[in-house]
Formats: sequence, structure tokens, C-alpha cells
Amino acid sequence: MKPMNQEKIPWEIISAQLKGNASFQQKELLRNWLSESEENVKTYQQILCDWQISNQKINFYTPDTERLWGKLLARIEKQPQKRLIPLRVYRWVAAAAVLVLVFLSGMWMGNFSSFFANELVYTSVISPKGSRTQIVLPDSTCVWLNSGSEIRYPTSFAQKTRDVYIVGECFFDVTKDQQRQFVVHAEKVDVRVFGTQFNVRENESSKQVDVALLEGKVSVFSKQNQPLTELKPGEQFTLANGKATVQQVSNIERLVAWKDNMLIFENEPFESVIQTLESWYGVEFSVDSQMLTKHNYTFKVKTESLSDVLDLISVITPIEYKIDGDKVMINYKNR
Repeated sequence: MKPMNQEKIPWEIISAQLKGNASFQQKELLRNWLSESEENVKTYQQILCDWQISNQKINFYTPDTERLWGKLLARIEKQPQKRLIPLRVYRWVAAAAVLVLVFLSGMWMGNFSSFFANELVYTSVISPKGSRTQIVLPDSTCVWLNSGSEIRYPTSFAQKTRDVYIVGECFFDVTKDQQRQFVVHAEKVDVRVFGTQFNVRENESSKQVDVALLEGKVSVFSKQNQPLTELKPGEQFTLANGKATVQQVSNIERLVAWKDNMLIFENEPFESVIQTLESWYGVEFSVDSQMLTKHNYTFKVKTESLSDVLDLISVITPIEYKIDGDKVMINYKNR
């Protein structure tokens, strides 16, 4: 492996990505750099591995370029020119290399594991409740996992299609590859694309699935491989109670604002708001039945605490609440 020029490593962009404040343009530049060569991917993996081992918070991470460069050169110099590695060992090394790409804006928090299935090594990532997790797949596709969601994917997309399996809600920014289709396998539907941005959400309690498209084009299929629809930007597909519908959403960005650590409610019923807040903060609500089906809310949540949000709701609606660990009780307050 030929040593790469240190000056070609985008240290500033990588640092911004780890801190969680990379701009859209910086993310695109990083993705382009990763797609240039396998050597760049390995270098990026080594940098992320070094950060993970150091157990530092991303907000305070600044890469020690000289030390990292020395470590990269040392690894290259120690690598034998011609050495046959047992296939079994190679698979575990590949799995470990991909795992270091898992990171969350703020701190390392994703739970993950690797296992064999159908001769492929799969990695499973679970976003803890009350948290959002971002990962980079082997093809440089970026995925955001909402609270309590899970994704399973092979450590190498060596097949004719790029297949991933999800539970919960995930936002995808898929790297374009006209030769290999990207397929998201959810519980009730499959979503097929070549490269685009879209959101897939499956609600376990309501048994509803939503697919929202920001840009590009996606095709939605049933689990029996029957085509259901082809979405255009700004459209959302919904499958509920066996009925499939497609609607144009005026402000579709609000549906995926969660990946940027923001919630946007627009005339949302109380039940929907509470259900979202339960997942967002990782709590369980006990609600007075008098509150149900009576109120709709429009507001944003950015960095507010749960008590801040409940205080805001109490201004609109006469309620009183009590937070006890991960249990929250809300009662209707008679004026």
C-alpha cells in the first residue's frame, strides 16, 4: 500500500464531521473524497478508530494530524507486501473496520454487533432511546437512526444490490450507483433507489409505515414484491390498515427535521405529539383521558428539555405534570 500525501487528507472537514457541525458542502466534499479510493476510506476508518479508542467527546475533538499521520505510516510500513490472510480472519477485520464508522453527534452511543448470515458479515446498529445516531455505510451512504431504531447491513456491498434492513425510523442519503440498486427492507414494505434522500418510518404501535421523499426518486414495493408506488420529491407514501395512499406534503422538511435534532409540529393532535415526545426523550407518558382528541399543537423543539416542552404545552392547555425518572404523568387541570 503506497503512503498517501498527508496534505490530501481533509483534516478540517473530518474534524467538523466528528464535532457534528459539518456544513452540507463539507459533507459533500467528504463523501467525494471517500469515493475517490479505498485508501481514503481506510485512512478515514483509522482516524475514526483513533477517536473512538481515545473515548473523547466529539465536541472537543481536534485531530492530532502529526500523531495520526505517524500511526498511519507505521501501519503501512509494518504491512507485509504479500501475505495470505485466512478468509475467516479477514472477515472479522473487515467487520471491525466498518464498525468504527458508527458515531453520534455529541458522543459515541450506538449499540452494535456483527454476525454471519448467508456467507456475509452483517453489522447491526441500534440507536438508544432518547438519542439519534448517524452512521456511514460501506458505500459512503449516510444514515440517521431515530430513537430506538435499528439497521442491519453487510460490511461490504458485494452483491448485485445494496440491501439493508431496518426497524423504526431512518433517514437515508444514498450514494448514487447506477449499477447497484439500494434496497431498504422494512417490516411491511421495501424501498428501492439508486441514489437519493428519503425517510422511512414504521410505527410499531399503530402498524403504520410512511416513506417521505426529499429529492430524486424511489419505488415502494410490498413484501410480496408487488409495486405500490413511485414517489416524486415532496410526496409521502403511507400504508395503514392495509390501505396505501400518496399525498403531497407542503413542508416535507419538517418530517425529517428530527435528524437535525429538531421537532416541528404543525397542527398535530395531542396523541401524536405525546407519542413523538415519548420516543424523543425516551420516556413513558400516562395521560388523563380528558386530554385526548381535544387539542392540536403547533410548535418547534430544538434544545428544550422535556419540562420546557411541557411548560409550553401548559401555556396552551390547562395541564399539570409530574416527571419521575422515565415516567411522566399528565393530568387535566380544572380552572
